[in-house]
Amino acid sequence: MESKQVLLNPTKTITVTALTTAIATTLIIKGIDFQGLLSKRIKQTNYKVEKIRKPLQTLSGHSTWIYAVAVSPDGQTIASSSYDGIIKIWDLPTGKLIRTIDAHTDVVESLAISPDGKTLISGSWDDCVKFWNLSNGNLVHAINLNSDDIKAVAISPDGNTVAIGSYRGFIKLWSLKTETEILRFQHSSPVISLAFSPDGQTLASGGNDGKLKMWEVKTGKEKNTLAAHDHPIWSIAYHPNGETIASGSQDRTIKLWQPETGKKVGTFNGHSNAVFSVAFSPDGKTLASGSYDSKILLWEVETQKPMEKYQGHTKPVWSVGFTQDGKTLVSGSADETIKIWPVSLKKSPPKSNVAKPNPEIIPVEVQEIAKLEDLNQKLYQQIDRSWRETPTWYEDLEYQVRVDIDGAIASYEPINQSAKDYVLETPLPKLVNDGDRKPVSQKPFGLFRVILTPTGVLEVSPWWGWGATRKSEFGS
Repeated sequence: MESKQVLLNPTKTITVTALTTAIATTLIIKGIDFQGLLSKRIKQTNYKVEKIRKPLQTLSGHSTWIYAVAVSPDGQTIASSSYDGIIKIWDLPTGKLIRTIDAHTDVVESLAISPDGKTLISGSWDDCVKFWNLSNGNLVHAINLNSDDIKAVAISPDGNTVAIGSYRGFIKLWSLKTETEILRFQHSSPVISLAFSPDGQTLASGGNDGKLKMWEVKTGKEKNTLAAHDHPIWSIAYHPNGETIASGSQDRTIKLWQPETGKKVGTFNGHSNAVFSVAFSPDGKTLASGSYDSKILLWEVETQKPMEKYQGHTKPVWSVGFTQDGKTLVSGSADETIKIWPVSLKKSPPKSNVAKPNPEIIPVEVQEIAKLEDLNQKLYQQIDRSWRETPTWYEDLEYQVRVDIDGAIASYEPINQSAKDYVLETPLPKLVNDGDRKPVSQKPFGLFRVILTPTGVLEVSPWWGWGATRKSEFGS
């Protein structure tokens, strides 16, 4: 392997450092690691977004950052909340401001509207959760959690139970009927996001520690804990069928999970900074995400690829939400505006009465030792031949790599944070996107662990292990 000197542009380095220092010292907002957000290495994505959309209309009226937006079930009303404790109620079809509520004395980071559209719930850093009559803006009830910032609120599908997540990690279940506390239990870190399952039996919580927890609503018993991300989980959302849950994180990724088994079923990479909000469309075919990078992406859930990019906000997008008909998306941003976006509904292909000539082939994972040895060697040789750059990273980069039965590299997934940050400095993206090696998804496949070390050592072994690992130093 040839050794290459890595040169940094001193002008760019000074500019970025000065910008980071200035912003981090002027913006001191509890619960948000701005230094961590700004220090992230911004990587380009391999995805090509098909369409770029512009908003249908922009609603202006807030004078500080908008943290949360909520859409009423009938699609007629938007509630929005901001850094100064103000809540505004808007008529969605016309975009007109209906009323302004001087709701809290501190940031209102979370909002929820009851399924019947009558009650608005707001959670604030002033330690209070308040219940409002959405039709007239009157305060119905208030709860004070005593020196414990409210980071998240969610309401059950039947409208009877409100979940409250706090900075001290407490989760409280509150009865709307009796206006009393039902249960209280503890997450392992500050709770940033909450979501009820569609059947109302499970509550999911996302923490500052990157853990995603599932709780039994009736008992408060912890059902499952996933080490979902290495950084805070800012938003979670259940798929309408309840079989999948999405988590958006400060690590810039969105991940899909099976909540009952804890199995990860997808990773969306497309944002260049923290993902603050995720929301499924009512039909479950589309996922929307809002990010610190000021962008909104619409993802096709089936293919896990972005379909559209919404451009219009000039600052971080804190909240996104669909109307019940799925035709409109609403977003709230730190640029002090709410934007209304058109959504292209994905049509299901017409049903055909003609029988398929061949049944669907379900890919099978290779388990024979002899075949794994062959695929292991082919994978190793491909990476070894292509790895010609001097490592610039400081810890092992670990990937799970899928190899088709013919030896073609079908896909790869970073396992640790450094692997995500430095993936473009490895041969893997080029090997996967090589035009002569387009994988066939129905083929049998093998899973392998690939490690690239800072000292230039390449390690390739079956994902489930067999005790044999091939090694090479800089291709020797």
